[in-house]
Amino acid sequence: MGAGVLLSLTLFAACSPTGGSTDDAGGPADGEVRFLIAENFWADWTPYASTAQSQHRLNRQIYDTLMDFPTGRLDAPEPMLATSWEQVDERTWEFELREDVTFHDGQEFGPDDVKASFEWASGATGEESILVDRWVPTQVEVVDENTVRLVTETPLASIFDAIRQTPIIAAEDVAAGADAMASEPNGTGPFKLEKETPTKKTMVANQDYWRDPAAIDTLVWEYVGDAQTRVNALKAGQADVIDRVPAEHHESLASTDGIAVESMTAAEQVNLWSIPGRVAAWDENPDLRRAIMLAIDRASLTENLVQGESRPAMSHMPSETLYYVENRPSYEQDVEEASRLVKESGAEGLEFEIWAAPGFLPAADKVGQAIVAMLEKVGLKPKLVTADVAGLVDDSTKKNGTGLLYHISWASGGEPASAVGIYTSANRWHLADPTVDELVAEGKRTVDPAQREGVYAELQARLWETLPSLPLYYSDFTVARSERVEGLQILPNYDTYFYPATLGE
Repeated sequence: MGAGVLLSLTLFAACSPTGGSTDDAGGPADGEVRFLIAENFWADWTPYASTAQSQHRLNRQIYDTLMDFPTGRLDAPEPMLATSWEQVDERTWEFELREDVTFHDGQEFGPDDVKASFEWASGATGEESILVDRWVPTQVEVVDENTVRLVTETPLASIFDAIRQTPIIAAEDVAAGADAMASEPNGTGPFKLEKETPTKKTMVANQDYWRDPAAIDTLVWEYVGDAQTRVNALKAGQADVIDRVPAEHHESLASTDGIAVESMTAAEQVNLWSIPGRVAAWDENPDLRRAIMLAIDRASLTENLVQGESRPAMSHMPSETLYYVENRPSYEQDVEEASRLVKESGAEGLEFEIWAAPGFLPAADKVGQAIVAMLEKVGLKPKLVTADVAGLVDDSTKKNGTGLLYHISWASGGEPASAVGIYTSANRWHLADPTVDELVAEGKRTVDPAQREGVYAELQARLWETLPSLPLYYSDFTVARSERVEGLQILPNYDTYFYPATLGE
């Protein structure tokens, strides 16, 4: 989250590889928008429990946050549940709250809800929260019925991004516990959940929304894992919006009457992510990690397979991230050097699994096959395993999981603290590097922009040298929609705003 898909506190069985269906006899009904999403719904509604990108995007429809970031820029917040704010000192922020706001179940929104939400999300209560990487422990003082003060344990330079990623939950719901919220989302947002299945979430407009009700009466999110099926459904008028459109379909969709296509380089990075403890040679030998990096022709992957707006990665942070630095060396493919390093590390003939999720990241299966072939040329024996995102994440979290490397993405939302928090020892995708832990913490608490830039330059250089994961490319993110859906906002950080959209003929 911040949008990524790498880690969850609660996991469920994987859905089928293709997921969903497009057998409806006709298109969406009047007032209805049908969105076919490439990532399955592998998390539940428990707030602050998952980094599933699909769940983060669903939550954007159900919940509100204190601040809105409609352009995606973290330095340009707009009022949402907070009408105004000011920084009191380096650890304290004061917010004036909006009046006459209600949750979907009729509860009135107030300062106690802000207190319960932020103290849980930030880790101040000791409850499990996936957002602790975005926050430092934070206490919320209720000043009066319309005013709260957030007091962070240390200065938090990335506080706006932390607020952006923290939906406001009713205090009564927080008191009821995570299990009670798992299947019944209750926000203040523009849409309410009406019904759901493992592959479909149907929402209806919140007629009591504090802004005008949404122009879309019914919003259907449906998981369809096969990219060709999503494209066919859009062309046939059975869907209104599809995402993760592979490059080979861009031209045909753009030339189809009534369909608009938008492509961008996302604030997302695709890596081969590793799980410590699976293969000792990977954990202990940086030469092996460097050999695998040198064996891969990343330019060929982006130019010939992923295409679109994808570009080879030059950092462990997505390029659309504050304080991004292009690192050196560039790790151009060098088969001879990679072969030498494999032999000298004693890893020749090493067998291991690489997992990929076809249908989610464009050309994921083809990329996986190409990487396997490249690694075979330098003396390694990888095996490609394909699954949907839920299956991939499930294997990565199991004690008896079989994968070593996982072809999957992590999105930063433009904030460096979100981009690099995944590499700390608190997460499973790490190499237990104390230097990385220290630099990540320093980057969060360093408020001075020049000093903060220096911290993140040092951190990116450290990651580029040690290679806890292998950066492949920055994602192409292409969305195609029916032109009847006007004003839809989908940002490079994957925030998807259906609220301002309207429906034409």
